[in-house]
Amino acid sequence: MQAAPASSLGSDLIAAVNQLRASYGLSPYIVDPILMAVADRQNDYSISIGQITHYGPDGSRPRDQAIDAGYGGGATVFISENIAMGTGLTPADAVDMWTGDDPHLNTMIGPYYRDVGAGAGESDGSYYYTLIAGYVAGGISAHSTAPAGDLSWPVGPAPVIRSTAQADGSIVHVVESGQTLWTIAAVYDVDLNDLLKLNGLAGTAVLHPGDQIIIRRGNPATPTAGEATATGGTKGAPPTRAATRTARITATPIPMPAPPRNPTSVALIVGGAALLVLGIVLGVRRT
Repeated sequence: MQAAPASSLGSDLIAAVNQLRASYGLSPYIVDPILMAVADRQNDYSISIGQITHYGPDGSRPRDQAIDAGYGGGATVFISENIAMGTGLTPADAVDMWTGDDPHLNTMIGPYYRDVGAGAGESDGSYYYTLIAGYVAGGISAHSTAPAGDLSWPVGPAPVIRSTAQADGSIVHVVESGQTLWTIAAVYDVDLNDLLKLNGLAGTAVLHPGDQIIIRRGNPATPTAGEATATGGTKGAPPTRAATRTARITATPIPMPAPPRNPTSVALIVGGAALLVLGIVLGVRRT
């Protein structure tokens, strides 16, 4: 099945959002040409790196991008952005996904937002969506009358491309020109403070091309079944000895003879034995 044109998908996304707004009794968003251009450019960037991100290749955020493109004409503006990606994901699916939590839902039904822009596209069966809602301070529409001018990304910073995990599960990013720690943290979807702590860096650290940033440490090596020793230890560890039991010599009780039944005979036997011993002793003395 051939993918729908990006412009059609973007329009369908806005229509799905406005349908959701109607269910809440809200007026439809006003399609803003500047926000349309900004959303489309950001969505194309997400497709180019194969993942959705709120950051541009220069590290800019959605509000920065909208202001730089001329949204609001210099007035204070507020911007919120939703992004989604998925295999076979439709505009209606994206809206359903965003309805599942308050921050994303607020982008679509926030009471102050008035203007909207959307970008959509497909790559290798995955569909990418970027929705930008905005308003000028006071809760009014910017009423942009013309699309933004040149929206090409500034030349210099190279886009952050995720490195694949190594055999031990570790991930190391090699810094390229213009890349910053917070941009790297955003693309890899890790907390910036955790990234700084993992690499022993301060928030003011300056990166240089070729620097290696640890995104995730590898798992410690574990012995395989072939490395187990015969005694059950592991390779490289001293052999263990199983405890052995030695025989213990114990006193064996000797049974005593049963006492004779007649006490008188016992006395005669004992008395006779005594006379015999006395006779032997006297005989020895006489000689």
